[in-house]
Amino acid sequence: MEEKKIHIDLNHKNSKQLNENAYTDFAIDMNWIMRSLYAGPAARASLNIGGTPDQIMAFFTALQREKRYMDSYVKHGLDNAHTMASKYELDNSIRKFEYETGLKWPFKN
Repeated sequence: MEEKKIHIDLNHKNSKQLNENAYTDFAIDMNWIMRSLYAGPAARASLNIGGTPDQIMAFFTALQREKRYMDSYVKHGLDNAHTMASKYELDNSIRKFEYETGLKWPFKN
């Protein structure tokens, strides 16, 4: 099984180089990362994340909370208190990610 190499540069804040291609590439990479979290060894990825420590922390926090929300949704359903709490935490982490990086979070919940 081939390992996908993913490089994500989070340091786009105040950059004029953000265009549709940059967002498309970011969304494709994020899709692969999320699939690898659920598929295990069947979808391996080698990550290289660039950015400030705050940007990297915001990225991994949002990614972790995205997975936690999806797990809660599958286990408890949409109207469950655990799922709603996970959604609230996810929304907060997405706001922080978007503030720190200037990038839009590629998943809509």
